[in-house]
Amino acid sequence: MRAIIKTDDVYTTQHLTNFIKALIDSRLKHYASDLYPELEMIDKEAFNQSLIRAQKVCATLNLPLHMHFKKVYRTSGNNIYCDYRLSHTAYLLVGINGDVESKKVAQIQLELVNRLIGNM
Repeated sequence: MRAIIKTDDVYTTQHLTNFIKALIDSRLKHYASDLYPELEMIDKEAFNQSLIRAQKVCATLNLPLHMHFKKVYRTSGNNIYCDYRLSHTAYLLVGINGDVESKKVAQIQLELVNRLIGNM
């Protein structure tokens, strides 16, 4: 006698969705707030603009935003603040779209150009 197993009972759409979300989350390894001091930026609004420009790059190229940016809330002491978890691609895009008045951002851009034209 064979047992009939209904696939609906074993694999629900929700399980697959949860698995896909977990896989995407595992690729969001960076926090935007960690990039702020690394880029030696002083203006938080300029940093927010670099986040927006990086998201626009993804949107222009039809890269799914949810695979590169995830809004999260974090705590520091008694404060709660908004942050983003970023894929490595998003992390780099934020860096190269930063405020060029930051010496670090300008250095990153120049290094990228030098690598593209083979000067390094």
